[in-house]
This record gives sequence, structure tokens and C-alpha cells, in this order.
Amino acid sequence: MRGIAAILRVLFSAWIPALIEMAHRFCRRWRLGGDRRVDQKGSRAHCVPIDHPAFYRPDPLIYDQYYLIGLGLAVTWDNPDIEVRQGGVPVPAGKLQADTDYEVRVRVWNASMDAVVVKMPVHLSYLSFGIGTVSHPIDTRPVSVGVIGSASQPGFVSFDWHTPRQAGHYCLQALLDPADDANYANNLGQKNTDVGLAQSPATFQFELRNATRRPHRYRFTVDAYTIPPLSPCRDERQPNEETAKAEQERLLAAHLPSAHLLPPGWTIEISPDQPSLAPGEQVTITVTATPPAGWTGRQALNVNAFDEGDHASGGVTLTVLSSVEP
Repeated sequence: MRGIAAILRVLFSAWIPALIEMAHRFCRRWRLGGDRRVDQKGSRAHCVPIDHPAFYRPDPLIYDQYYLIGLGLAVTWDNPDIEVRQGGVPVPAGKLQADTDYEVRVRVWNASMDAVVVKMPVHLSYLSFGIGTVSHPIDTRPVSVGVIGSASQPGFVSFDWHTPRQAGHYCLQALLDPADDANYANNLGQKNTDVGLAQSPATFQFELRNATRRPHRYRFTVDAYTIPPLSPCRDERQPNEETAKAEQERLLAAHLPSAHLLPPGWTIEISPDQPSLAPGEQVTITVTATPPAGWTGRQALNVNAFDEGDHASGGVTLTVLSSVEP
């Protein structure tokens, strides 16, 4: 009996902690949605749902391109909620220097009118410039955000980031990790931009990686969407139902991809244009942007990648300049 008891003690001491850890991981994976692509941006179901009128839930969010594309809207990968600074001065993400100190400032919102966000972890990471590339963690810091209309809305959290020694362009990702959320689908923001000079034509390159567990064939779309200026607030506090519906439809139409086609005269070539990739396989994508003759100014080009099931895999925003900016 003593021998059996000793064996049981060994089994319990060796296996029970491992089983508990496996259960924790399974629960978290279930909440995050399983696959890494869904893991970072998809809906998170709850292990133990609580649905009671007395229970108020916060709704933290960030400008989430994957979520917005899923709603059929156009997006920019120059994320308005992620800002890179140096000495307090904003620095374009496409002009970062290697082996240099920067501050990354993340803006976080809360769509709840009843529940505040308290010390929610925000995970910041960087990736090689491209789509589906490998993530490298930078830091995790907490942020608190008040309810809609409060003085603490939105919330801000800052990170210190020393860029890699290898020269190149990098993508930043900010992932909100709330303990509870009314909508887990809008918690991943990405800043993924590059700037090129139009020397007839402008040429960009980025990496496309299949970050899923199955082979996929990818296609690309290109649009010229940028976030429009905010409309002025109306004096009418309680518009009638017809007016409110018309205003909602007008705002929605302004953010559809069909409303932001490439300007006349622009030619965009993508090579390869429909790559097929095995799980973990990566390929370099070349985008050649040719403006019309005599064009001047700057033009944003959003390149979005979709798999054969029309699921968004990511994207980049490329900015074409007619001359060198200071």
C-alpha cells in the first residue's frame, strides 16, 4: 500500500499541475477563437457567459482593420490610434531609423456608457513589413479608459521601443487584452505603412506569409481610402428616425471601398498577383505604382490581401510622393 501511495503522490505532483495548465490554455484558446489569425482579431467567446441586467460590461476597442474589413468597409493601415514619436514629435512609420529609440503611443477607446476599463493589458509587438509576418513582442502595459463622454475617454498608453539593428520597414501591432469585453472582435490595431518616391514609377516590396495551418491562394485589392475629416456636431439632439437613418447611410457610404477607387490615370501592378502558399511559406510581393503624367502631390494606396474564402489576411498602406518631403 505504501508503494501505491508513493506512486499516486508522484503522479499527482507531476500530472495535476500540467493538467491544470492545459485546462487554462484550452480555456484561453477557446476564448480567443483558436487559430492565430482569429486569435489576434476574431471574436472571443466566454468560458462562463454572464448575461444579467445588473452586470455592466466594458467595451474597449481600437481602430481594428480586420474587424472593419469584415463589415465591408475600406480601411487604412496607417492606424490613427498608433503613433510613433521621437522627442515628442510624431515620426512617419515609413521613415523609422534602425537601432534607434522611439516612443509608441497607443490610443484606446471604450464604447460602453456604463462600465469603465480598469488597468487592461495592452500588448505591443512589431513584425517585418508585410502581411502575416512573424510577431516579436515589445512590451505589455496597462491602460484605464472611462465611459463614453467622460474626461478619461479615450485612454493612452506609451511604450519605449528600440528599433532592430537591421535596416528596413516594420509593422506595429497593438492588442487589447481585457478580462471582459462586450465585443472582442475589435481589439487588434495595426500600423503598416511605407513611403516611396514616384520616380516613374514608384516600387514597393513587402512580405506575404501564410500564417495559417492550411494552404491558401491569395488575391489583392487596391483602393485609395483615407480617413476623412470628422463632420461637425449637429445641434439637433434627437433627430427623427428618418433623419437618423439617412445620416447613418450617408456615413456608411463614405467608408465603402467602392467610394475610394484609384484616381484616373493610375496604374498598379502586383507581382505575383495570385500567390499560392503552404502553411508558414513566405513570398516577396512587388507593387509598382505608376501615376499619370504630370501628377504632383501624395497618394495613399491600400493593398489588402484575401484568401480564397475572402477572409482578410492583412494589408499595407503605401504612400506615393511626387517629391521628397522634409
